[in-house]
Amino acid sequence: MVQSNAVLTHQAFVTKNQEPDCINHVALFDSLTSFQKNQIKPLLHLKHYKHGENLYSPGQKADAFYIVKSGMLRIYRLGDTGKEQLIRMIPDGAFTGELALFKTGVYEAFAEAKTDCYVWSISRSDIQALLAQYPEIALYMLSTLSERLSSSEQQTAWATTETVKDRLFHFLTTLVHSKENDPIVELDMAKKELASYLGTTSESISREFSHLIKENKIAEVSCRKFKLLNFSLY
Repeated sequence: MVQSNAVLTHQAFVTKNQEPDCINHVALFDSLTSFQKNQIKPLLHLKHYKHGENLYSPGQKADAFYIVKSGMLRIYRLGDTGKEQLIRMIPDGAFTGELALFKTGVYEAFAEAKTDCYVWSISRSDIQALLAQYPEIALYMLSTLSERLSSSEQQTAWATTETVKDRLFHFLTTLVHSKENDPIVELDMAKKELASYLGTTSESISREFSHLIKENKIAEVSCRKFKLLNFSLY
């Protein structure tokens, strides 16, 4: 029986994403030699998650560390009223589940596949052994966690002290990494998710984007791309 092109394409995609290689694009392992990376590969367990599927949930035992091979995850919490609070996005090459490294406990948030994803997991004992063997991995991880902590503190400060428009503009400025004037920034999330991250509603986000455009603080370049006008890092 002849298989359709769609089936063959899907099978090729699955086969490609199940290969136990391609850790070269993972910043966590950048400092390691090819030999050291090959030693790590057997510890990585690859799994496919469909869009909307959870890797872990609050209350679940924190016994694994996750690295996104392809796709994107979103980490979020639910408040007492059931309102969702987006914490961060985890793109390919980045990690989550770090709670498993530091203490025996449970996850405190949801990790959900924002897209179809392929994700490596490493057991708690294996990742702890890696950190002991390769301190450079631990240093990179501490640097990333420090940035996340700073971002979380900033997120809290925005929600409690600033207007929605100020929160939005300040968030856009955090996406600037070049020294050029009028830099272009790109959102990695939909407005609904941005609203959740900034502690407001989609309607408010859309309204404040319009206000920032009218005030000539930003210009819309294309979908999810904006130019910050008269802006400089200095």
